[in-house]
Amino acid sequence: MKKWLLALPAHLCLVSSLAIAQGAANTVETLTLEKVIKIAIENAVATAQAKNNYELTGAQLLQAYGQFLPSLAVSATYTPLNSNQRINPTTLPGGQVIFPLFGQQTTSIGFSLNSSLNLFNGLADQAALQNAIHARESAGYTLKRAKQDIAFSVAQAYLQILLNQELLAIAQENLKVSQERLRQLQEQARLGARAIADLYQQEAQKAADELAVIRAENTLRNSKLALIRQARLDPTKEYKFESPPIDTTLLGAEYQDEARLIAVAQEQRADLKAAQESLTAASWAITQARGTFLPALNLNFTLFTNGFSVFNQSIDGNTIPNPVLPTVGEQLNKQISFNIGLQLSWTIFDRFSTNLRAEQALINYRNQELQYEDLKIRVVAEVRQALGDYQAALKQLESTSKGLLSAKQAYETIQKRYEVGSATFVEVAAAQAALVRAQSDRAQALFNFTFQKKILEYFLGSVDIDAF
Repeated sequence: MKKWLLALPAHLCLVSSLAIAQGAANTVETLTLEKVIKIAIENAVATAQAKNNYELTGAQLLQAYGQFLPSLAVSATYTPLNSNQRINPTTLPGGQVIFPLFGQQTTSIGFSLNSSLNLFNGLADQAALQNAIHARESAGYTLKRAKQDIAFSVAQAYLQILLNQELLAIAQENLKVSQERLRQLQEQARLGARAIADLYQQEAQKAADELAVIRAENTLRNSKLALIRQARLDPTKEYKFESPPIDTTLLGAEYQDEARLIAVAQEQRADLKAAQESLTAASWAITQARGTFLPALNLNFTLFTNGFSVFNQSIDGNTIPNPVLPTVGEQLNKQISFNIGLQLSWTIFDRFSTNLRAEQALINYRNQELQYEDLKIRVVAEVRQALGDYQAALKQLESTSKGLLSAKQAYETIQKRYEVGSATFVEVAAAQAALVRAQSDRAQALFNFTFQKKILEYFLGSVDIDAF
């Protein structure tokens, strides 16, 4: 008994620890639409790739500016041992010429500095700079559009979750009604007040409603998993998605002018601006490629110095005294030489390499132009479609409101008639099914109307990424 009492505190601590761990595992994180979009933009591969490309264009732009500056190279050489043997003709005082073998071993060191400044290269440097400037602008707009794409896609997935939650709630409420009716029919059938056929039909209806709930739960679960994958959230955690208020406010009168909306989209769309900047960059690439057709003029500067020391000399194998030389440092200081010159070069024939590069740049420009024109057409079509879908969503909003009201009234009327025996079970079941459809249609119309406004904002290019 005492041993059991001694073990009890440890047992309670273990149980408490398990309970805390289980509670932490079951913690549900609440997410809002804005928070999910922010997380998705930060985690998305497309955003990271677009950001990397933008950083790369920054390095390319810096390199393009650098072409206007002189190059600078410094080199140093050190030769610890240089052994040199040569026949050195020598005339003696009597006029006799001898050919002794002169040997020398030295240590040397040298420094050089080289610089070159391009003065003209067929305007290739200027074209490369403009190409880099517009390429960076294009990458910036591409990054912005990538973020807008993610915000739009996440918003669509998020609103789909909210719709599926609403449809699940409708299915669950419908199941409760079926369960309550079944309970009433069981009691009435027992008392003989209702036909047994009505009871069997209601049991079948309840089973169908249970199946509808199961399907709605599975659809909701899958839509949550899809958003978790898209936003790259932790799949091991549980999330609760907070429902923002349904926005049924109508857009202003300025959204009725289709021509104006198209003009706004053409002015604001980041992808259209990116394509336009890419097209401009491609045009400068043609000038850059053709620059080699013209001569190049460079200003060159070279400065060099060297020094050496002799540590062994010989004539015909006989060692002779080493010469007395200034120190290496003094030699380096006194033997400085430099030259400044202009270099003009012109490739007369390069086996059509420049011609190929110029043709490739021209074809690339033409392809970019086709893509840009195609995108302009697509922008117009997307704005017109989004505006039409918004108008349709507005009509659906009005229609489903009337339909839901009528379905409720019809169901309540038939339900009361059924209770007093003046309506059949088939009529009640049909009215209930019609009410569920009307509720589902109404929920879909509400979320569709909210989302259509976001679609229109997306296709107009007015999604505020800074808000996330």
